[in-house]
Amino acid sequence: MNDRFTTRLTPRQALTLATARGPRRLVVTRGRLWLTVTGGTDDHWLQAGEGLTLATGQEVVVEAWPEAEFQLLQPATQRRAARPAPGWRLAVAGA
Repeated sequence: MNDRFTTRLTPRQALTLATARGPRRLVVTRGRLWLTVTGGTDDHWLQAGEGLTLATGQEVVVEAWPEAEFQLLQPATQRRAARPAPGWRLAVAGA
C-alpha cells in the first residue's frame, strides 16, 4: 500500500474524514479509536493493529479513546499479469 496519511488524536479530539478518490483502509497503529460511518447504524471500536475499509464517498468520524494514532492507506494499483508479446509462444517443459 502507498500514499499514507498518518495522524495522532489526543483525548476528546475528533476528526471527520471523507474518501473522495477511491477506497481507503483506516488502520490503527497505536491506542484505541471509536468511529462511526456516516449513514451507518453501528459504531466501531478499533485497537492497534485493527482496521476498517472505507468505500469511495464514505465519510467517517473518528475519536481517540483516550489517545490514538492511525493511518489512512490507499491500495496500490493492481498490475496486469505478464504476457508474451504478440506472435510469441510460451515454451512448456516436457512438451
